[in-house]
Amino acid sequence: MENPNTRFTIIHPEARVGKRVKIGNFVIIGKGVELEKDVYIANGVHIYGHALIKEGTYIGDNCIIGHPQRSHLTRIYEERLDPCEFEGPNVRIGKNCVIRGGCIIYSEVIMGENCQTGHNVMIREKTEISDNTLVGTNTIIDGNVKIGKNVSIQTGVYIPLHSEIENDAFLGPYTKLTNDKYMLRKEYDLQGPIIEDHVSLGANSVILPGITIKKRTVIGAGAVVTKDTNEGDIIIGNPGRLLKKIPEDWK
Repeated sequence: MENPNTRFTIIHPEARVGKRVKIGNFVIIGKGVELEKDVYIANGVHIYGHALIKEGTYIGDNCIIGHPQRSHLTRIYEERLDPCEFEGPNVRIGKNCVIRGGCIIYSEVIMGENCQTGHNVMIREKTEISDNTLVGTNTIIDGNVKIGKNVSIQTGVYIPLHSEIENDAFLGPYTKLTNDKYMLRKEYDLQGPIIEDHVSLGANSVILPGITIKKRTVIGAGAVVTKDTNEGDIIIGNPGRLLKKIPEDWK
């Protein structure tokens, strides 16, 4: 462990720290945490128990990894638990990931290899993110979400509960997915959209609850999609309408 000048850092005796791990100042490494070799933990990071950070991953300043879910927070408060002793459900960050400063990743999140985040990203519990996916600055993923490989999620995107994004999708800046059709006006089982392979969502587009965006669909900037698309559609406007099919020379 390469931290000869570390100050005010707490590493639980039951944490496991691999070779050539760098740990900064004001860091808390909880019970049952495992840091594989060549991990870099910057200043002010808090990693709760039962987190696994795979080799070669960078965790930026002031990140929280394994943040407790609501029920666990109640227990921590009521029992006055030491944060270093708390052991929540597993969280796993894969090899060679870059988690930039200010991110909060809850327990029961699984992130694949070679993923990156921007700054101040929040990823809630029971979310799975596959390899080579980018999650842009100020994005919120609200839990129970599945995201495939090679997905590019740009700045300020919102992804609600029970959404699914398949492989090679692009979500432009400030895209908003929704999951509540009636906004608490009547009983409704929350249902996020399904974004299939090779879909592109333009900046500031809005996808309504339960909508399926079929493969290779392109949604124009600012469009509001109110119904399922067909494969290869180009959708524009509010409400969204078909402009044309994507040209044959497009990917």
